Amino acid sequence: MKRKKIHHNGVLLLFVFLSAASLHAQTAWFVDGYHGGVYGHYPLWQARFMVEELTKQPDWKICLEIEPETWDTVNVKDADNFKTFREYYETTGRYGRIEFVNPTWAQPYCYNISGESIIRQFYYGMKKIRQYFPNASFDTYSVEEPCFTSSLPQILKGFGYKYGVLRNPNTCWGGYTTAFGKDLVNWIGPDGSSLPAVPRYACEDFSTVNTFSTRSNDNSREFIAACFADGIKFPVGMTFQDAGWNHGPWLEKFIKDFYHPSVYATWTAYIDMIKDKVTPVDWHFSVEDVKPGLVWGAQVLQKIAQQVRVSENKLIMAEKMAAFNCLLNKTPWPTDDFAEAWRTLMLAQHHDCWIVPYNGRPGNTWADKVSRWTDASNRIADTQIAALFDTDEKSSAIRVFNTMGFERTDFVTMTLPETADGVEMVVRDRHGKTLPSQMLTNEQGQSALQFEATVPGMGYAAFELKQQAKHSSRSSVNSVSSGTLTIETDFYSATFDADKGGAITGLLDKKHHRRQLVANGKTLNNLRGYFYQEGQFRGSADQNATVTIEDDGALFIRVKVENRIAENTSLQRITFYKKHPRIDFELRIDWNSQPGIGAYDQSDNYKAEERKKAFYNDEYKLQLLFPFDGLGDRLYKNAPFDVCASQSENTIYHSWDSIKHNVVLNWVDVTNASGDYGVALFTDHTTSYLQTDALPLGLTVQYVGKALWGRNYRVDGPTCIHYALLPHADNWNQADIELSSAAWNEPLIAGRVNSPNDLGRYSFFSLSDKKMLVSSVTMDGDDLLVRFYNTSSEPQKENVTWYFNIRKIDFADLNGNACAEVGMEKKPDGTTVTALQLPPFGFQTVRVRF
Repeated sequence: MKRKKIHHNGVLLLFVFLSAASLHAQTAWFVDGYHGGVYGHYPLWQARFMVEELTKQPDWKICLEIEPETWDTVNVKDADNFKTFREYYETTGRYGRIEFVNPTWAQPYCYNISGESIIRQFYYGMKKIRQYFPNASFDTYSVEEPCFTSSLPQILKGFGYKYGVLRNPNTCWGGYTTAFGKDLVNWIGPDGSSLPAVPRYACEDFSTVNTFSTRSNDNSREFIAACFADGIKFPVGMTFQDAGWNHGPWLEKFIKDFYHPSVYATWTAYIDMIKDKVTPVDWHFSVEDVKPGLVWGAQVLQKIAQQVRVSENKLIMAEKMAAFNCLLNKTPWPTDDFAEAWRTLMLAQHHDCWIVPYNGRPGNTWADKVSRWTDASNRIADTQIAALFDTDEKSSAIRVFNTMGFERTDFVTMTLPETADGVEMVVRDRHGKTLPSQMLTNEQGQSALQFEATVPGMGYAAFELKQQAKHSSRSSVNSVSSGTLTIETDFYSATFDADKGGAITGLLDKKHHRRQLVANGKTLNNLRGYFYQEGQFRGSADQNATVTIEDDGALFIRVKVENRIAENTSLQRITFYKKHPRIDFELRIDWNSQPGIGAYDQSDNYKAEERKKAFYNDEYKLQLLFPFDGLGDRLYKNAPFDVCASQSENTIYHSWDSIKHNVVLNWVDVTNASGDYGVALFTDHTTSYLQTDALPLGLTVQYVGKALWGRNYRVDGPTCIHYALLPHADNWNQADIELSSAAWNEPLIAGRVNSPNDLGRYSFFSLSDKKMLVSSVTMDGDDLLVRFYNTSSEPQKENVTWYFNIRKIDFADLNGNACAEVGMEKKPDGTTVTALQLPPFGFQTVRVRF
């Protein structure tokens, strides 16, 4: 493998042994620094140590990637040394000796969280650093872990960054980036934003002795020789040491046998030096250029991803609701509450939560902390949302809020108190019309009413809750334990086969020429995985199931499938809506023991240095299978502020050195070759998807076995996930899949209000096109900050109509600073219209002054 790689890059093995004299005529560079923080690793002697070493080593320079909250702790527990470090930074460090490169609050991987979360990671982190280092500048983004995503150029430029570094050579346990280019590239994001960046060179191979580094981590003579041979004029290596390592300068203290001369530099100084001496090539960096190797399907990671997703959704909705409250009721903006809610959510997005979830003492592992952190964020979000409603359960007035920018008709769920026998609750609109509704039991076992409501964009509509005599109940439950059961809606005809584990053997799309979605002889929504203790694949279609129509009302039909998978009980609920094409799924598996699920058993032979590992192979994990007929020629998946057209033929890999991007953030979409029909799969958590030559799409459910650092990834309680399918005409862009996913994650919010005569509708502002998403709404003093995101792969012109009196609107950067005035058109009806133009996948923030 080594010989093949070197010859592929045009470097003869003989070149490694060129005389020292021929190499010494050329200089190489090296970037050193420290990574860590109070939550990861940061000893209290670190500040003193850095000042002492920098003073002793006048040619040494360092970049810092330290969790910003660390400085709060150090300021209290190591005040004198921290004061000395701050003084050193102000007088000497910031003039080329010390550079802050990654100010995010918790060093997230980025590709696995929302775009808004990434923005807040930078915003709050930079603010905290400047609290202690007021003259800190942020010019070059560089990281120790693979903390990358495709939209970072747009985000970084929004915060004033000039450069980037697209490598993480000394910590590749969790993945790495594609090898590409030479000295510099133009790092181009999906919106067209571009930054000069140092790539992981095309000639930068993996280490031959470990599974965590690439060749630029030590400036070896072999690596620098390979760089010069490949035409790299200014080769540079890097390592960010863990805070707490006491080596001092990395090369002299740890490597020793490195290339000479190697000159230490900060990243910004290095790129400033070479940017006019080389010609960067354009690199349209895709999210698939990030190769993440986490333990997808591990239950602990699954729960973390679900908890983070819930908090992300709640917090974005809570901010919008709090802005409504400020505008409606003149309440003060809860700055401190939201800062704390974001703090705990950002900590739950820490890369260590995702790659070493079991680390820590019992009861205080990263996974335990994520539960506490997200619970804290959720409490604050719930409080802010509840502030717009009344606690009086006797009130019959209801307000339903829509936190998206366009009018939508969707389902609303409200918890109800107990009612008298013979009485049921119904909802009426402002015209007195009774709305379609259906009783159900929520996840907490409480009675709830689900009804359909039409609500204007970024506003609310009022409704009335009424009691009436209960109508006769629906027909008796239909249940089968053998044979088939078919349900019909205006959208679908779906056939469940109890003899095949209750899987869907037929799914006709009535709205699109009665297209059959299930490939001939296949089963849709079947669970299948390799149980290595048994030495065989097991599937839910291996035995009979009980299939029951659990509910059939005005809004939906719900089918329950009770089954077993390898002697473990499984329960699925599939909901078909009467007036919506989305199909919702819930899955619960109750494990009666510790299974072994994966490619093979590594209980006794896991070795970190071996490249091939069982947890890399998704094909053997427990998967939900979707053998769609005629689909899969094209696959699209969303990423933070992006949608990627996959270039991978499949997602299968077995080894650390061949990782593929197989991550589904919110959704993945498969279409036919002509792009005129497809199906989107929504998921309630970041995980991996499966695509093979034989299978258009699968969703990873479970891996149980040894993985990173030999940890035994076990099941601890039931596995519960939610997902959905949305068949559609045309491609994802024409079908507005990104907006549909956003609506799935931001449901309508309803509550009682003490306004019995309010049966009106109100919108604060609305959008003219469903391609635009209201990414966030916050307040800054008396001003409203609104961020719009173009979800389309095409440029969009968007008219925003504001329904309240406005004095001025400015474009703002991601720090909130006004950049340029936005043109406004005052209408005779008192509204104000502004026109926005956004590039594909671009976002814009506006500051609205009243």
